[in-house]
Amino acid sequence: MSQECSIVEDLLPLYNKRALQAATIQFVEQHLANCEHCRQLATSKQLTSYHLPMKRTISFFHIIFIVLSFMFAINSSLLGNQKSFVISYAIFGCLTYFFYKNIWIVFTISSVPVFVWAIINNINNPLYITNYSFTEIGALLIGAGYIALLHTIFALIGAAFAILLRRFTKISF
Repeated sequence: MSQECSIVEDLLPLYNKRALQAATIQFVEQHLANCEHCRQLATSKQLTSYHLPMKRTISFFHIIFIVLSFMFAINSSLLGNQKSFVISYAIFGCLTYFFYKNIWIVFTISSVPVFVWAIINNINNPLYITNYSFTEIGALLIGAGYIALLHTIFALIGAAFAILLRRFTKISF
């Protein structure tokens, strides 16, 4: 196996997705015409294993965004009456949309961690829960939902800004 084979093996996933420039496509096709090993690799199922590092990277970024969302949730609960979380969640929603290009992911990442944090933060608070009745637990869940909804609205406003920015500037993030 030559050095050229190693290069073509690295390029095959992008070649199959038609994500290469014309000169690179020509290079890969010329090599495939002359190399039986790479031709077999290009048509085999073994090629799908090359996508694993990218999936791990995406999973890593999912975790980063979820951790950031938890940090924003904790930060906004510690700030009391200050409203700086409005700006931070709008920026967070904007960045999340630029990264994922999916409004449902923005919704999920901005609401679920806040909902969970609101429950964790108040489950042992004697002002909210005294005897763990269904009424108190229901009120806790409704309150956590309300807090998550407020944070999510600001994240969705940020995502809307990202959508408009992409649409009017034709920027591909």
